[in-house]
Order: sequence, then C-alpha cells, then structure tokens
Amino acid sequence: MSLRTPSTIHQRQALLDLERTKSRLALNQERIASGKRVNRPGDDPTGAALILDFGHSIQANEQSIRQADSALSFLRSTEDMVSTAINDLTRLQELAQQGATSTNGPSGRAALAKEVDALRTNLLALANTKVQGKYLFAGGQTQTQPFSDSAPPAGPITYAGDNRSIDLDVTTGTSVSTNVPGSTAFYGPGGQGSSTDIFQAVTDLRDGLAGNNSVLIQTAATNLKSVLDNLNQVQTELGGRQSGLLDLKDTLSAFNVTLQGLQNERQDTDYAQAVTDFSSDQTIQSATLSTLAKADQQNLFDYLG
Repeated sequence: MSLRTPSTIHQRQALLDLERTKSRLALNQERIASGKRVNRPGDDPTGAALILDFGHSIQANEQSIRQADSALSFLRSTEDMVSTAINDLTRLQELAQQGATSTNGPSGRAALAKEVDALRTNLLALANTKVQGKYLFAGGQTQTQPFSDSAPPAGPITYAGDNRSIDLDVTTGTSVSTNVPGSTAFYGPGGQGSSTDIFQAVTDLRDGLAGNNSVLIQTAATNLKSVLDNLNQVQTELGGRQSGLLDLKDTLSAFNVTLQGLQNERQDTDYAQAVTDFSSDQTIQSATLSTLAKADQQNLFDYLG
C-alpha cells in the first residue's frame, strides 16, 4: 500500500498563478474602460516616461504656435497700416504731378493743397495707430503716442517713440521682431527732415501748392519717390517676417501631429488585443479555480491504493 498526498507546492503555484491572472484581468479591464493602456507609471514605467516626454514636447510646440500667432497679429496690423500709407503716397505723387504742370495756376494748386492736408492728417493717424492698447509705431514706447503735430495742418511733426525693436521668442533660440519703429517707417534711413521723411515731403508739397512754388513742388515730388521706396521696402520686410512665422507654424503643427500619434501608440488601448487578453485570462482563471476546487474536495481515501 502507498500513500499519496496533494502537492502543497503545486497548490501554492496555482494560487500565485491565480493572483497574477486576476491582476492581468483587472489591468485589461481598466484599459478597456479608460481607453488608455497606461493609467499609472507602474503599468509601464518606460512607456509612461515616453508619454510624458511627448506631452511636454507637444505643449512646448503649442506655446510656440501661440507666440507666433501673437507676433503675426501685430505684423499684419503693421503691414495693413504701411499698405494704406503707400496708397496715400501714390495719391500724393499724382497730386504733385498735377501741381507741377503749367496749366495749374495759383487757385488750382490751392485746391490740390486742401487734399494734401487731408492726406497728411490721415498719414499722421496711421502713424499713431493703436492695436490691443499698444502703439504700433512707437518702437519700445508702446504706451506713448509716437507722432504729434504742433501746429496742424502743416506744423512740425515730432516723434516721441524710440528705435527699439520688440523681439518675441517663438521657440528656444528663435525670436522675431514684431514691430517697425516709426522713425524707420516714416522718417526712413535719412532720418527726420531728410529726403526720406514722409511728413517733410508731404509738408513741402502742401506748402509748394499753397504758395504756388513750382520748385518746392518738384522737390517734394522727387522726395516722395524716395519715401515710397522706403515704405515698399518696409512692407517687403514685414511680409518676409510673416512668411517665416507661417512656415514655422506649419512645421510645428505637423511635428505635433507626429508626436501625438507616437503618444497615442504608447498610451491608447489596443482594444482588440486587450479584449483577447481579457478573454484568455478569464479562461485561465476559470480553469485554475476549477483545479483548486477539485483539490480541496480530495480526502485521504482518494489516495489509498
């Protein structure tokens, strides 16, 4: 006669396997319910670290995109004002050409001078444009009105701004100037009182027409061309800055799509795999419970030979 007893080691192993199976069932159940493969760092430490890194990169890129949008807002407003000033200058050139012809006498030129006065007032208003509570053409002195006319409609115009460029960091190591100082846009490279000073040219044209002075009218017409060349250059530069920012936004947006896809691969639940694993573990759990139940029902007589 031989005596056979249940293997305690086998029972312990079965219990350990059952606990592991229950843990996997709970994990996959949570993954199916939440839609996330990693719900806490312990689920997948390496994957959790990558998910966090992807998230930080996406947030940094989104912040850069917002910075680019802010810069674009000011640059577009500035370009609009410069474009309007170019239109006004084009009209002033036409008035200068009309005033320079011998067919226009004192009365005709005086009438043209009134339109020049209106355009001069409009240009001064453009130079003092405010956007989001800030003066566009004041340089770094954004809360100070940059241009003022001491004696309208033809008095000396003074500039209270500065030449500072306002740079905005859009990415690490990359910044863009969001403004054009009024001295650059309206005085030009020659500075105040020079042949590239828009207000000096307009005032000269106005005085030449009002005073029936052909020489002053011709001088103003010549200087208006230099002024227009400067504004066209400013407009081109503004367009270039905007183009660069738009390219940067497109690049960052595309990169974020890629990063989001990589993050989703690490984070999102693979439902087909999770359901398959869940069903498999349910089967394993049932089989293990059945085995343990049968083992508990055995008694000494089951082992008598």
